[in-house]
Amino acid sequence: MKGKLYRAGLLPYVIENNEPKFLFMKPADARYGGDRYQIAKGKVEEGETSEQAAVREAMEELGLVETNISDPMFLGEYLGRTSFYMAKVFDKTLFNSPHFETSDTAWLTLAEYQDAGRQLHVPIVQDAVRTVYLTTK
Repeated sequence: MKGKLYRAGLLPYVIENNEPKFLFMKPADARYGGDRYQIAKGKVEEGETSEQAAVREAMEELGLVETNISDPMFLGEYLGRTSFYMAKVFDKTLFNSPHFETSDTAWLTLAEYQDAGRQLHVPIVQDAVRTVYLTTK
């Protein structure tokens, strides 16, 4: 559809104490999603799949090392125009420095995210937690 901007995001995760923790970012500029933690996401560029865009955005905004994750799994389309993926991280210490547009990153459980995260993304994180439990049993 002409003029419609499509986005993609990635939720990298680890399991600690039998509970998933996801890596989130805070934008350096509050005009881009506020001052709370949120899912790394951005525009799908021309010639790029939504999965490629999701990984690229996580590399930029979280410092993700692409070889440090399992194959991304499609979580769903949310917010009318954003495809979200999730991927298990092999080593949570193996990350580069995030892009200058990120002020902070943090590994958070669902409960921690509900307190410190962008409320618009809570249903996405809830679905990711359910998916982790369904796919790891």
